[in-house]
Amino acid sequence: MDFNILAENLIEQYGLISIFLVVMLEYANFPLPSEVVLPFIGIMVARGNVDFASALMVSVAGGIVGSITNYLLGLYFGKPLLKHMMKKYPKTQPSIRSSMWWMDKYGKISVMLARVVPIARTVISIPAGINKMNISIFILYSTIGISIWNTILIFLGYILGDNLSLIAYMVKNYSLIVGILLAIVIAIFYSKKRKKMNQ
Repeated sequence: MDFNILAENLIEQYGLISIFLVVMLEYANFPLPSEVVLPFIGIMVARGNVDFASALMVSVAGGIVGSITNYLLGLYFGKPLLKHMMKKYPKTQPSIRSSMWWMDKYGKISVMLARVVPIARTVISIPAGINKMNISIFILYSTIGISIWNTILIFLGYILGDNLSLIAYMVKNYSLIVGILLAIVIAIFYSKKRKKMNQ
């Protein structure tokens, strides 16, 4: 059975428990794209199966647990794990390299920013573990980023209903715009910081 269909069936039948499990697995890098899973949770909210606040809190909790799982994998298994992932799943190579670059260059802030960029937002936890980021800081920045991303996609599912293809299209374009904006903001921030240091 297709993972997306399985996730939707679980959420529809078991509510909050399945929301936690499905989102946790998605943030732990299982093949469950959030642009399908989270809007479907929004659809469940619109149908009255669950309320918005509970669905959001449970999805964020699942995201944090999944992220901590990846963090621990990075902490204890390190770069060999990433090399294995890139070899087994070649399509992840750009995202993994990008996540490593973000982590090396921008440190803890990259954990929060990457959470609103598809694929990178789940992979970033592994480089955070490899770099032995303080776990409390990791959880704090992850919580902020995960909350923003989950709120957006659940709300899209709530207002747009069953039109998941439209949501996926919007997320794809949103991701491109956000990526460009983040690059510009980061470039300006560090340019100003360097100027101050040189004065």
